Amino acid sequence: RIGGTPLPLEMDACQVSARVRMRPPPWGWVVLALALAAQSSAASADTQVDELLSKMTLHEKVGQMMQIDISLLTTDKLLDKAKLRDWLHKYRPSSILNSPYSGRDCTVAKSGWTAQEWRAFVREAQSEAQALGMPPLLFGLDSVHGANYVSGATIFPHQIALGATFDREIAREVGFATARDTLAAGVPWIFSPILGIATQPSWARVFETFGEDPLVSAELGSALIRGAQSESGDPQLPRAAACMKHYFAYSHPESGQDRGPTWLSDQELRDRYLPPFAAAVKAGVSTAMSSYNEINGVPASASRKWTVDVLREELGFEGVLVTDWGEINNLHSFHKVASTEEGAVGLSMARSSTDMSMVPLSGSFSDHLLRLVRAGTVSESRVDESVRRVLKLKKDLGLFDAPVPLLESPLHQLVGKDGDLALRAARSSVTLLKNHHEAIIPEGGRVCHGVHQGDADQG
Repeated sequence: RIGGTPLPLEMDACQVSARVRMRPPPWGWVVLALALAAQSSAASADTQVDELLSKMTLHEKVGQMMQIDISLLTTDKLLDKAKLRDWLHKYRPSSILNSPYSGRDCTVAKSGWTAQEWRAFVREAQSEAQALGMPPLLFGLDSVHGANYVSGATIFPHQIALGATFDREIAREVGFATARDTLAAGVPWIFSPILGIATQPSWARVFETFGEDPLVSAELGSALIRGAQSESGDPQLPRAAACMKHYFAYSHPESGQDRGPTWLSDQELRDRYLPPFAAAVKAGVSTAMSSYNEINGVPASASRKWTVDVLREELGFEGVLVTDWGEINNLHSFHKVASTEEGAVGLSMARSSTDMSMVPLSGSFSDHLLRLVRAGTVSESRVDESVRRVLKLKKDLGLFDAPVPLLESPLHQLVGKDGDLALRAARSSVTLLKNHHEAIIPEGGRVCHGVHQGDADQG
């Protein structure tokens, strides 16, 4: 169609081209103007990133590839300014992840920071980084079924339940609410959705996935990403970055043990496990997280095939690729494919397109990479390639415009207000099973009903 007029099927390309030139659609110039404006804006952002990159020392660049755990900066669950200053001065880390309450017993009186308490911490850290002339820090949280590390935020059903809804709109709304509540805390990076395909029932993390169907995972994952990366309503933190994980084929360890190796043919990997990630890239996902597993004998964080040839070149992913917890060091300590930790860093830089190492509890990555670049083992251009992507992400998230967020946000009043959505998602996930030929419950079998005491107390 041209301007709403159907094209005759027999028209050839030359006739179509002539017809377009003769009678351009009324909205054509608007579309062209918008496209040129978008290109101009992107070019301007890239120029700013390149200018900043050109002024950075090697030490500062390497720091931009480093993510550390928040526990390194706290004492008794509170910000320790001395620790913060020491880490920022010594390593110039790019990103901070996790909550000081991660893994804590949720039945105790206090099990997490409120959005306001998070903001206070983020403000202090960003102010310190700004005083040092550093690029803004990038905070990230595992907001995987709601902003579960923000006290008072709405908790949604896990992804396995969202998969049972078969409802794109619910997934989109959950993604939006999750990101909004995380942004209310001053944190713009959410480590979700999980796009593994649950084909190994012995694997302990099946509940985190959308299930065993690649189409369902692709559709609901893309919807969640679009929701999460929508405009937030906070002018200082206008949007969040979603993170597709865990790349790649992490959900099918042959043994069923978490982090176990995956052994599958290329055809099965492409047909069943790759489509959700391909869909996520098309949906515009900003970041990706590589996985703990080996894929046919090669660890994901050292795989040129899957992180360069497929992810970057075939799928066209241009965002930031971060490792999972300590995974570069694991190339030495767990996978045994590098004889030293420094060799593990060199191997990952040479073989993969990893941009950021979730170190997360030491400065070893920075120390090793600095030595490797100075020795000529890793080129500085390889570092620049990753740092450029990291800086562009921070620019896209608005961190350069407002590195130190206000203590109060218009999003605060919305935290915890999505109970109706959580209930709708839960109800939509209810699945009726037919006891065909007594496949589920044998005749005369007992059905046990259980109730969690905390839920019972709430009525």
